[in-house]
Amino acid sequence: MAIFFLILVSSIVALWVDRYIYRRLIVSRGVGRRWKAVYIIYAVLVDTMVVAALVAYNTVLDWESTAAMRTILWIIGIFFLNAVPKFIYTVVSLPDKLRTGKSGRPSHIFGRIGAVLAVGCFLWIGYGLTFGRSEIRVERLELTFDNLPPSFDGTRVAVFADIHLGNVVNHDRFLGRLCDTINNLRPDIIVNGGDIVNVNQWELDETALDILGGLKARYGIFAVLGNHDLGIYIKDTVKTSPRHTIEQVTAKQERLGWHVLRDASVPVVSGKDTIYITGLDYPDELIFHSHSPLAGGRDLSHVSREIPTDAFDLAITHAPQLWDEMLKAGIGDLTLAGHVHSMQIKFRMGKLRWSPARLFYRRWSGLYEEDGKYLYINDGTGYVMFPMRIGTRPEVTLITLRCGVKTDIR
Repeated sequence: MAIFFLILVSSIVALWVDRYIYRRLIVSRGVGRRWKAVYIIYAVLVDTMVVAALVAYNTVLDWESTAAMRTILWIIGIFFLNAVPKFIYTVVSLPDKLRTGKSGRPSHIFGRIGAVLAVGCFLWIGYGLTFGRSEIRVERLELTFDNLPPSFDGTRVAVFADIHLGNVVNHDRFLGRLCDTINNLRPDIIVNGGDIVNVNQWELDETALDILGGLKARYGIFAVLGNHDLGIYIKDTVKTSPRHTIEQVTAKQERLGWHVLRDASVPVVSGKDTIYITGLDYPDELIFHSHSPLAGGRDLSHVSREIPTDAFDLAITHAPQLWDEMLKAGIGDLTLAGHVHSMQIKFRMGKLRWSPARLFYRRWSGLYEEDGKYLYINDGTGYVMFPMRIGTRPEVTLITLRCGVKTDIR
């Protein structure tokens, strides 16, 4: 709901921006009445269509139509492509109005700077709507653990999450490239961090399952369910209940030979050595409040009892908000999560990173360490709400496990 409100406010701001641009660039230059009318119609159409798209959103959930959902996402994406560069131009060019008022002579210097920045922003968002949402990057890191058995030294763990399959344009082609990327890393373990579908289990059709069935890993493929895998966003729960969606999403992954872990641990054996892989269900408390912090108090003792003392535990949770509870329960020497995908917008400058996700999440992307345990949040591969990724391309993570003395994060 907070995101819907943000977009609604954005559309109101966009109308104000268009009024400013109309008066500064259209009226002041004596453009003919026909072109004035064209600009007004264009501005009203583009700036209000996003509101209509949001109104239609709930209806689309009733239809369970992936095509209609994609259309809405693209309307929102085009809205931002149109509105954000104009907003930048408006803000940067405002000092010209003050300079003109003081000197009595027209000033254009800030308007020219604003125009250059607006064009740059337009190209940046345009990249996010095209190549940025589909070019897969591989993030590599190596982590060392005292309790990792020698037989597992050098184990390669490939992580992907948040495909949101129903939203992805040309999803069969994208899935093929994703699976090729993962297999080329020669992983020993593959982890799916949840949200493999966006709304319903029908997104995992036979073609998609055939492609995903090509993933190969020495010790197997392990998965958890994300909030979008639970069927909670389907309005017609009589026709398709959440329980049915969960059963089908689970069954389809297990049909591929994947291990779908729901508050459970399984041993992985190499020679005389054993490690454990633990998968946790999405917390009930976060259903319909997916960006909220977890209040705590969830009892994970029934899960932690399955993990022998001092055994190395690779844990998977869709929601990184659960990590504090996992630390208290002693679950996960290394925890892998997804869910956030940096809200598909990330700014980088050297080692500094910023994303709107920082406003909602304490931990939102990359590697964290606490009490000698690690959490890694994968930025995901798909998208929700708008079909673009700015500064955060689809990510596959390759983590190499080493036994020995832990080293500091750099």
